[in-house]
Amino acid sequence: MTEAIDNTGPVLVIAGSARADGTTMLIVRRLQGLLGERADVIDLAEWRIEPFRYGGSLDRDDFRAIARAMAARRHTIFVTPVYWYAMSGIMKIFFDRFTDLLRQPEGRALAGGTLSCVVTGTDPTPPPGFEEPFARTAAFFAMDWGGKTYVMSDRGKPLDETALAPLAGLAGRI
Repeated sequence: MTEAIDNTGPVLVIAGSARADGTTMLIVRRLQGLLGERADVIDLAEWRIEPFRYGGSLDRDDFRAIARAMAARRHTIFVTPVYWYAMSGIMKIFFDRFTDLLRQPEGRALAGGTLSCVVTGTDPTPPPGFEEPFARTAAFFAMDWGGKTYVMSDRGKPLDETALAPLAGLAGRI
């Protein structure tokens, strides 16, 4: 297991990208700057998350610690790039693990919180239905759906203030 998660801020930002220095992490840093001390960040690439297994996986990795951190917050924001028309692979593995929470206190404790997502991609809009797994997960766990924020990147060019502007809108709603 990785280090313990600090449960101080009311917002938890969970990043799911294969690149520690890419666009997604730039967005995470900008969002954290806008939210200040209200936000804590978890980069899924730095934690051990096993794939879902029937029969349970709760105590073999870091998933349960992250689920507890989500339950302790008012708002969880997932940040992911578009990979093959869907969330990143590391985020999909994390989402599959929500199955482990169906009968666990951490799953019930998510109720009443808010879940949002920030998506980055190179197309003018995310693929149709992209936000559905996020919105349906929020509904399943009786969380409020805070919506999707899209940040379009221009194929490797640095993000400018216009591209990052939607993040200020999200931060203002929290």
